[in-house]
This record gives sequence, C-alpha cells and structure tokens, in this order.
Amino acid sequence: MRFKWAIRRISVIFVSLILLVFLFLNYMNYDDQDSPDYEDHFDSEKDAVFVQKYLKLMQMGRAPTRSVVEKKSKVEEHYWCFLKRPENIRKSRNWLKMAGIEVYSAYYDDRDNSLFPENTAVQILVMSNHSIESKISIYCNIFTPTSYSTVKGYIREIWQTGWDPRDSFQVPSLVTCPISKRIGNDDEMSVSLTRRPCLSTENAMEVIKKPVFSGNETRKDVAVCVKGLDYQTSSSFLIQEDISDRLLEWIEMQYVFGADTVSIYHFHLSEKTHKVLDYYKEKRKLKVIPLSLPSGNANNPLERSAFLKANRPQKRRHELLPYNDCFYSHIHTHRYVLILDIDEIIVPIEHDNYVSNLGDLLRNFELKTSGIRLSSISSRNVFKFPSNFTLFPHYNYMISNKKRSKKTSPKGEYGKSFSSTSTVATVFNHFALHKLSPAVAKSQYFSSSEALKLHYKSECPWESRNECHQLQYDVIDDRSLDRFEEKLRRRVNEIVMEIGIK
Repeated sequence: MRFKWAIRRISVIFVSLILLVFLFLNYMNYDDQDSPDYEDHFDSEKDAVFVQKYLKLMQMGRAPTRSVVEKKSKVEEHYWCFLKRPENIRKSRNWLKMAGIEVYSAYYDDRDNSLFPENTAVQILVMSNHSIESKISIYCNIFTPTSYSTVKGYIREIWQTGWDPRDSFQVPSLVTCPISKRIGNDDEMSVSLTRRPCLSTENAMEVIKKPVFSGNETRKDVAVCVKGLDYQTSSSFLIQEDISDRLLEWIEMQYVFGADTVSIYHFHLSEKTHKVLDYYKEKRKLKVIPLSLPSGNANNPLERSAFLKANRPQKRRHELLPYNDCFYSHIHTHRYVLILDIDEIIVPIEHDNYVSNLGDLLRNFELKTSGIRLSSISSRNVFKFPSNFTLFPHYNYMISNKKRSKKTSPKGEYGKSFSSTSTVATVFNHFALHKLSPAVAKSQYFSSSEALKLHYKSECPWESRNECHQLQYDVIDDRSLDRFEEKLRRRVNEIVMEIGIK
C-alpha cells in the first residue's frame, strides 16, 4: 500500500513539474514578441495566373463570390493561457502593427448576429498586405481590468474579388473576436492580436465601448460619413485646393435635411477649410477625424496625395477603412449611416406624406416594406453639371444649379445608401456588404419620386464616357431643392459672415 502511495506521489510531482514548466514557458513568451508573427509570402506570378482564370470564369458567369452572411462558428477559447498585461494601450483610430497586420480601431458590439449568436464581440478594423481572409489564423487577447481571455478571431475581407481580383494591394478586413462570457463586459477593455495563441504582447488597442445612455434616450435617425478628404496638390509650389465654400454649403445641407451628426475624415486640408470645420465642431455635431495611411505608405502630404491620385485601385481599398470605422462608431447611437462624398446630396422628394427630412423618408420606406429586415436603402443618381444658363453665387453653388441630366442612372450605378446599424456588419461605398444574419434583405431602392441623389460634377465621369454627351446636354429643370432653398441660403450666408471667411 505504501509503495502504491509513493508511486502516486511521484506521479503527481512529475505532472506538477511538467505543468510548471509549461506555465513558465507560456509566461515567458513575452520575450518572443519581436519575432516575425506574420510573414507576407505574396507570389505575383501565381496572382497573375489566378486573375486570368478568374476573369475567364467571370465571362462564363461561373466566378465564385465570397459569402456576405456567416454561419454559426464555435467560440474557440484557450483557457490555459498565462499572459502578461500589455504595457501600452493605444487609442483607437491610431495605426498599431500587431501580428504583422495594421490595426486601426476596435469596437464593442452586442448586436444579434449569426456568427457568434451567444456572445458579444470585439470588432477590429485592420489593413493587411494582400488578402488574409482564408490564409492565416488570428488570435485575440481581450483584457479587462480584472481578467483576460484568448480566443480565435474570425476574418472577413471588406472587398469582393469580382470588383478587382488582383491581390497586389493592401486590403481592409474586419476581425471579429467573440468575448468570453466569463470575463464580463467591463467599462474598460483592450485587445491585442497574435498569430499564435497564448502569446503576450507589449501593445494593445483600446476597445471603444457602448455609450452609457441616461433616461429614455433613443437612437437618432441618420449619421453621415465622409471618406478621407485630401486637398493638397502635388505642385512644387505647395498650392492647396480650397474647398471651404462648397464644404460649408454641403455640411449645412446635411443638417437641414435632418442628419443628426456628420463625421468627416481628412488627410490634408487648407487653413480656411479647417476654419469651417472648427465652426461646425463647436456649434453642431460635426466630428473631424485626422487620417493617415498605414505603415509602408507615404504620409508626407505631397507624396501621399500624389500616391492616392496615381493609385486609384489602392485608394478605393483605403477608403473602405474610414467608412467602416465611421459605421461602427454609430452602431449604438443611430439607426442608419449614410456614406456620401461632398459633391453628393440625397434629397427627399415626396410632399404628400409630409416627408420633410431624411428621418421621415426612412420611416415611410420602412412602413411600405414592413416585415422585411432592411440592410441598406439606396437612392438613384442624377448628374448636375455646370451650365451656361445658371449663375452660381460664391457660397450657394448647389442650390443655385437648377438643371440636371434628364437620365436617371440605373440601379447599382453611382447610388449611395443608408445602411442599417441593426443588420449590417460591413459597408462598401455604395451599399451594405456583410450582413449580421441570413434573414436580411439585399439593398432596396427608393423610387425617383421618393428621393434622388444629386451628383454635382465639374465634368463627365470617366466610367460614363460613352454617354457623356447625353448626360451633359440632355437636361431638364430641377426643382428638388426649391422648398429648402430659402432656409439654406439664409443659413449659409449667416455662417459665412459669422466665420468671417468671405
């Protein structure tokens, strides 16, 4: 009997020693943080072959597309990780390289979803060199003040291969990290990414949490988002393009139409333009977010501007990151997010149903589509070019242009959408992309009698070159802004005088 007990003691001690060694090695992995965590093995020759094959499949109507709805995924948690807490917590909207991937921002998300239906999540917006969606595994270390958890993350690329199958660019992705139920939902939370489980890191990113509401506050109707504006020319004389006049009128239009808040991301703008933005930051709900490109890109204003103008495919991919960051910053506060450029406005048209603003427009559409879970609602496009028949006052360019192209662009061309914050996981320039669950409809459309997107262009877009003559010269009177004109003119003129930029 004593011999058996001795054997058991030895076995327990042996197992304990092995466990201690394992825990020690796990704990000491902090020192391994500088080793390459994700190596980029892009093969340009293989990519060229893939593109050729994909284009042939597209011509045959057989090209595969990525799913925009995710099936239920198992939460993979590594319970035996022993991690050092990160020494540095970076604020969101500041680039931080982790796991070989550029991380921009992280958001707490408690919306119902099909991917991890029983868990809340941290949604992380990243940029990577080439696609990583099906190529790598990613692990999320989620920290609260009292606990932490390591879980496997889920990657969704915010791009469809059919838009451009080349993989020779930096691409945006959404990394979804399920939050373990055992760590709770503390006010403070941060997250780090690694390519191996149980790996400590020196840096982590703050998770932007759900705002605390007081009383019976409800979500507002519409938040408007604008991509990274860049108006630094590549001239050796450092000449800046000033957009303050047009921008002032455009911002005021959004508030007159009923937007609750406007968020403008920007690279480089003139001093006069910043004066307009500073006024609206103080007086109205305008958010101004400075933007830079991730590491490996030029961030000198002149070089960056030249790079973005010369690399349109890359520019389109970069634009998706602030769009989605803006979307996630409003998922708890607004019902819809509207992505616009500053030469576009969506105007509610109908008068009979008391449609006086964008909120009324959306509620009327929801009543007509009762029973459908909407993802995005798109407004069709009409062009407005400069005309010899119309004089444009300095600060009232948009409301003074009374002509538009007779032709309305087909559905899917140049449209812009209100994306629902209740049903959407990611957004594209023109519509919602990934959905939170299968029971969500594809993008719906306002009729031309309900709303129009007025698209102010100085010249015909390259994409419409085959019909430019028709678009520019086959025009009709446009009275869509008439009922807003008096208020807009008065407000714009008052602000010009108040700011003192005339």
